[in-house]
Amino acid sequence: MIVVPISVGFIIYYLRTVAAREKIHEEEQKTIATLDERNKAFAATSALNSIILQTLDFDLLAKRIANSIPQFLGYQTGVLAVVDHTTHTLKRIAISESSGGIAALKSLEIPFSSIAISLDEKENFCIKALEENKVYTTTKLYDVLRPAISEINSEKVQQMMGTKTTLIYPIYSVIDKKPIGTFIVSVNKPEDQITEFEKQTLSTFVDGVRIALVNATLYTSLQKTTEELRIANERLQELDKLKDDFVSIASHELRTPMTVIKSYLWMVLNKKKLAKETKRYLEKAKIAVDRLINLVNNMLNVSRIESGRIILQLAEMSLLDLAQEVEEEIMPKIKELNLKLETIKTKLPNVFCDKEKVREIFLNLVGNAMKFTPEGGTITVSFEIKDNFLITSVTDTGQGIAPEDLKKLFTKFGRLQNSYSAMAEARGTGLGLYISKSIINLHKGAITVHSDGLGKGSRFSFSLPIAGTEIAKQVAADAPKEEEDSTKSFINTTPIK
Repeated sequence: MIVVPISVGFIIYYLRTVAAREKIHEEEQKTIATLDERNKAFAATSALNSIILQTLDFDLLAKRIANSIPQFLGYQTGVLAVVDHTTHTLKRIAISESSGGIAALKSLEIPFSSIAISLDEKENFCIKALEENKVYTTTKLYDVLRPAISEINSEKVQQMMGTKTTLIYPIYSVIDKKPIGTFIVSVNKPEDQITEFEKQTLSTFVDGVRIALVNATLYTSLQKTTEELRIANERLQELDKLKDDFVSIASHELRTPMTVIKSYLWMVLNKKKLAKETKRYLEKAKIAVDRLINLVNNMLNVSRIESGRIILQLAEMSLLDLAQEVEEEIMPKIKELNLKLETIKTKLPNVFCDKEKVREIFLNLVGNAMKFTPEGGTITVSFEIKDNFLITSVTDTGQGIAPEDLKKLFTKFGRLQNSYSAMAEARGTGLGLYISKSIINLHKGAITVHSDGLGKGSRFSFSLPIAGTEIAKQVAADAPKEEEDSTKSFINTTPIK
């Protein structure tokens, strides 16, 4: 047997080579561990992003967040707790469905959902983390469960879970910077074995949880508000219908006796032998009855308009002919008031509208002009063609309208303080212009007013579609269908006689 002598130098070289290989292997293992940690961090971040995008339901979101801790980061248990401002407590709402989480649920002396820690419980680490807005770490599970769970039961739960370290992360709103809750992570290794990268990963994860919870809270609040608004809206619609029904029934019941009273007053006033004083009293009574009938008619009209029960008897007609008919009807009153009414006659195309309703609008606008134009003033009716509409204007030299009052016109009970109503001897209902606007809107037209101020007169204009145009065809297509009670009085806002 031949023995080959080994030099000391070779032995040293060999030992160094072995040591170098071990070091390389160790570095490889560290690199693999680092890559594994980074992969876990990436998987957890991706999972959280997916959770945020997939659901805004608060309860489901909380459950998925808690499950992501053991699933993607490899820790025992994740617990999510939120601040309940109503009860001034921190409540547990979700726990991981891992072996550790299941063991904890089975070992707790009270139901998990019943664990609520008062925000005044200063010894609890969750409350400390919230108050100081910093991460807390503990080796005793009792520090996060006290005083809701006894120390003995806490130790039993910790043993069942195999937990050695618990980290508590405070969660604050990114909007108002107020505390939302805490995220509790339990791991089965001592704190000194938790790497900085793991801690940083958890912090980043909790930042994502913060955003997810804020979004879910806003969404849940929006859902709740939407549902409350839906219920309130349904109730308002019910009340509105009851109001419309009441107004309709009451108005019908009032109109019949008022008409009878008016008829008897007319019969008495037309008797030849009637004392002058008696006749004066009866005329005042008739004027009051006329006003009441006018109010009842207006209330009925508004009720029909707002409930969609108003209909249009549409036909092709001449607005100039209608203006002349109105002029003949009110001329006695014009002369009595010593006013001048001018209708500018010109060749005009026919319009497509409901003649009787437009007649009442004419009477309303001219009647208003008569009431607010002083003796010797002039009322002018003129026409203008613009696009597919014929615009009719009623201009007066009367009291005018203050600029701040213009926006009040065409609204329900739109009575003015500085101009019209202040100068009127006969009060109106404040509904005539509102009804007129509603009817013009049904014709797809517009009604406007212009006045340079008090003492400078005013001009009311309304537009109607020219017959044969596409707008006229659209009016016919969209017009409400005829129904019972459609021939009854409409508007009649201004008694002219």
